[in-house]
Amino acid sequence: MTFPGRWWHEPDAQDAFRLTWVSLFFEISAGIGGIVGYMKTDSSLILAFGLENFVDLLSSLVVLWRFYCPHGFDEAKLAKLKKRELRADVALSIIIGILGLFLICVGIVDIVLTEKDDDFDLLFVVSIVSLIVCGALMMIKFKYAADLDSKSLYMDGICSLIGVCLSASLILTTAIMESFPGAWYIDPVASLVLGIGAAVYGFKIVIEMILSGVPIYHKDWWNIGELTQTQTDTSVTTGKIDEHEVI
Repeated sequence: MTFPGRWWHEPDAQDAFRLTWVSLFFEISAGIGGIVGYMKTDSSLILAFGLENFVDLLSSLVVLWRFYCPHGFDEAKLAKLKKRELRADVALSIIIGILGLFLICVGIVDIVLTEKDDDFDLLFVVSIVSLIVCGALMMIKFKYAADLDSKSLYMDGICSLIGVCLSASLILTTAIMESFPGAWYIDPVASLVLGIGAAVYGFKIVIEMILSGVPIYHKDWWNIGELTQTQTDTSVTTGKIDEHEVI
């Protein structure tokens, strides 16, 4: 197998499962680091970075559930995991929408408070590390999404893409503010633009699914138990009761 190995050229469900653990580790570390960094510097940008990673953590947990196969897999296991895809798609769409709302709030608060961060060295280091890690995770998630035909992995990649954009914005803001403190507004404006885009993208998918008849407002539809069972869901479009297996 050519470089870098089978995990890149021929990924499987267990590779996606392992990738999600890597993503979880980074998001937990970045989230805690952001909170600690805020306590030491009072930097709102670092606080936003930390909280954003905690929101991203939710998307990784959804994908972890979608590809949960710690002890390997067979055809029956793959079929079982595949049935989780639609629910994972909906959950990730909601999370992306929530992430967008969070970024909008951060941008508005920063504009209102007109806070000017001055710990440029820390901001620069945090943004560079985040850009590299989020960029790598984003590329792998998008490739795995295409190879494994998984929209949930693709949408998790969107979350990483938002992290890349935020990191790039943080680098740009840090470089400009160090020479031109009056340009502090660049970061909150970038947060607003990214937030609006994420909120529209995420909630648009949720609304489209509801209109197409996916009963996401029925709690039984979200059943994520490990045992196969038959349940009934009410179709929004037909008003009939449809029976299907949920795993």
